[in-house]
Amino acid sequence: MLLVAARVFALALLMLPVPGAAHLLPKQNATLHIVADKAYLVVSVPISALPGVDEDHDGKLGPEQLTRHQAAISRQFIARFHLRSPDGDAPIAFAWVAEPEDFAAAPQDGPATSYVVILAGAQFRRAPASVTVATDLFGTGSDDRQITIKVHRDSDVAHSEVGVLTAQSPEQSFFRGGWSIFADFVRLGVEHILLGYDHLLFLLTVIVAGAGWRYWLSVTSAFTVAHSITLTLAVLGVVRVSPALVEPAIALSITVVAALNLFGGRSGLGSRVAIVFACGLLHGLGFASALGSMGLVAGNRLATLAGFNIGVEIGQGLFLLAALGIGAGMAMLTRRSVGQVGARLASATALALGLVMFVGRVLPLGL
Repeated sequence: MLLVAARVFALALLMLPVPGAAHLLPKQNATLHIVADKAYLVVSVPISALPGVDEDHDGKLGPEQLTRHQAAISRQFIARFHLRSPDGDAPIAFAWVAEPEDFAAAPQDGPATSYVVILAGAQFRRAPASVTVATDLFGTGSDDRQITIKVHRDSDVAHSEVGVLTAQSPEQSFFRGGWSIFADFVRLGVEHILLGYDHLLFLLTVIVAGAGWRYWLSVTSAFTVAHSITLTLAVLGVVRVSPALVEPAIALSITVVAALNLFGGRSGLGSRVAIVFACGLLHGLGFASALGSMGLVAGNRLATLAGFNIGVEIGQGLFLLAALGIGAGMAMLTRRSVGQVGARLASATALALGLVMFVGRVLPLGL
């Protein structure tokens, strides 16, 4: 029954008018239609993601190569693209390689293609409440390392979600409900801040520049408000800044604050809060890039954004408590204050590391 439905589905897709297009959908895109307990996929796969089919290693297949390797491409797709529901796996039942229109017009000397489109189908045990998609079909080119997938359920276009799969985040779940998504992104936010050495290094330079709960609460609150503003604006598409500019700027913010700690003399709380706020705006753009790479759940954008932001704040609070606890512990062990010496040592370390990060992030830009 699934194969019959699949043939009808595939024929309908192939009959769609696509003027001037060589493929059924753009490069690095995919669609998943779920109808009752059946799933129908159209997936664009880069040639560089398919080992063993590109003999001349140019990242492309000509008409003859594509014809010869269709069966191998289908086998790889079936083995490497996975669907799962709470009831268990839904193995890919079939996968067909769609021939580009240009190949059909000129079978022998048509243009080579850098990606192929796969039509595939699977069947769940029953209509799924939620669906998880996972794959490692990512290419080696800079524009082949992610797949944007749109998932529709029960032919209801209004009930759809969009996600982004990457080599770093190759799995994503859909239709889980707002609370599940919220909880997942709280965890991801905590992990991001605690594993994000550049953000932690910046926070360290901010913390050691002063003492007392009034100071610490003021600067961390300024950082929180600032990065929340730009994170929200970037996620909503109001602000767009290339990560190629944001990442060096974040490294530069570490260097600037560390240099102020070492050479800037004493500054008032107000001026320090203003500096931290300005730097926080940059870090918020960095958080937005990270959130995008994790796969922003378009259908539950509020839950995604709120969960990630709260997770970042939890991670930030944990780091603050750990840093202050270590400082207090060292003071008890040495029976002397480590404030000034520790602050200068931490700032000097941050200055050196910030400069290294800045140079490393600028050089790829060719500046």
